[in-house]
Amino acid sequence: MPVYKIVCPDCGYEYLTLVMEGARVPRVWVCSQCKGRNGRVAEDTVETAHPWSGPAMESCCG
Repeated sequence: MPVYKIVCPDCGYEYLTLVMEGARVPRVWVCSQCKGRNGRVAEDTVETAHPWSGPAMESCCG
């Protein structure tokens, strides 16, 4: 499952989000802090690891 780092250019807030396998990647990312609709994927920070990986979550997506 791809994990994306989203950056809001309006307020500078950054967060990680995942897109379920087979789902469409949103065209508009809405910032949860300022409600701006200009969020951008930080291309150099796209990860492939599950953000909640670890012993407690091994059964989540395995």
